[in-house]
Amino acid sequence: MSERRKFLKKSGLLAILGLAGLAAGDRKAEASNVEQWAMIIDLNRCTGCQSCVIACKAQNKTAPGKFNTRIITEEEGTYPQSRILFTPVQCNQCEDPPCVAACPEHATFQLPNGIVVTDWNKCTSKGDCVPACPYEARFLDPRHGGKSDKCDFCINRLNQGLMPACVEACSEKARLFGDMKNPQGEFAEYLARSGLVTRKPDLKLKTRVRYVPSSKSVKGGVL
Repeated sequence: MSERRKFLKKSGLLAILGLAGLAAGDRKAEASNVEQWAMIIDLNRCTGCQSCVIACKAQNKTAPGKFNTRIITEEEGTYPQSRILFTPVQCNQCEDPPCVAACPEHATFQLPNGIVVTDWNKCTSKGDCVPACPYEARFLDPRHGGKSDKCDFCINRLNQGLMPACVEACSEKARLFGDMKNPQGEFAEYLARSGLVTRKPDLKLKTRVRYVPSSKSVKGGVL
């Protein structure tokens, strides 16, 4: 079991983050005092090198054939004007997550810092959260009784003051990560930009993962 899963299960998660018994109003008050994590992905920088995918796999040790982050490759246009576009995808950390509403055991919930997590002590492997995710970011891990898994911004690394593995591994700096309440450096510059978009904008979901559309694509390259 990976260190992240040990963190999610051994800690009891609710207790270590002080969430036990908090009502909705209390959680909002709690959120005002903590970081608000978000990720911006610049599709103009992504080269499809898969470094983020490999780093994520190594960090989280997901089930064979399952990934917390993937890169969608799309060919656009026709030869000789065709081009290959790359779109990294993962859990979008929705601000009103459909997966949370779908979980009858309340095992999936959102932390005050905006990250959507699953408490493996509560997860009963029913899997209702999997089809509820419009981004196909969740899966059941057969090695651990079918518990639901997905990206959680490497919460165990954040707890140590580190960046998510995918961000650290991206040599092209296509992934930028930070606190929306107190943005710093290039993340702050990107956060201030107009034109940041979400995946599947027709869903009208507010998410903590946003994209800089590709300037090479007529569609922006965001699938």
